[in-house]
Amino acid sequence: MERSYDVCGDENGRAIVFLHGMRVTRRMWQPQMERLAAEFRAIALDLPGHGSLRSEPFHLDEAVEHVARVVDEAANGRAVVVGMSLGGYVAMEFGARYPEKAAGLVIASASVEPNGWYNLPYKIFAVAMATLPSRWLGHVNRAIFLAVYGKERAEPLIGPGFFMRGGAAGIREVMRQEFGLKLAAYPGPVLLLNGARDLGFRMHEKRFLATARRGRLEVIPKAFHIANIDQPEKFSEAVRRFAREAEW
Repeated sequence: MERSYDVCGDENGRAIVFLHGMRVTRRMWQPQMERLAAEFRAIALDLPGHGSLRSEPFHLDEAVEHVARVVDEAANGRAVVVGMSLGGYVAMEFGARYPEKAAGLVIASASVEPNGWYNLPYKIFAVAMATLPSRWLGHVNRAIFLAVYGKERAEPLIGPGFFMRGGAAGIREVMRQEFGLKLAAYPGPVLLLNGARDLGFRMHEKRFLATARRGRLEVIPKAFHIANIDQPEKFSEAVRRFAREAEW
């Protein structure tokens, strides 16, 4: 059976668990795995509906339970959890539900409540991902990422393929929730980490910052939504600094 996560670094080291965005896989975290494994135990997992778990439907509850199992199995029961976009919303739910397992939360590119009037484009996107041919959508996404990043930088995104149905389910699930309440329920440290040019997903960053009990905000210059690929060094260093200060 294919394992649903990758691990590198010291088995007994302080752990960082990475949660990917919609329609891509754990491979998107390759730049951070390479940069952080010398100091931390770095773990990147697939969420339901994506990658190795493509046959499992995405539900927020099941996604959080999967993260909890991986933290217990691969991180000795406690980790800094880094979530990007869809993974950021999963991370907020995880922190609210399992605060004892989260040494800290890094919420990347997910500083907007997803249930407002402004989510119409994402509703349309979810319908397209759920109904249009996956193969055609995959070709379009591949072409876009290659044009934006070039072959080498895009490889962690395009190499495993795209999981449109899982991504569509993820959008629909998070749009039913209010995540400021979940962030407020987590008592530990929180880093909101956003790309400066990711305006849509920074819409409520000040509100989220005020909601978090022990939050701070960092904005990465010249980065768009997939900030860890846009600016891998700066993103990785922000995670490194936060993880060094986490409550282990």
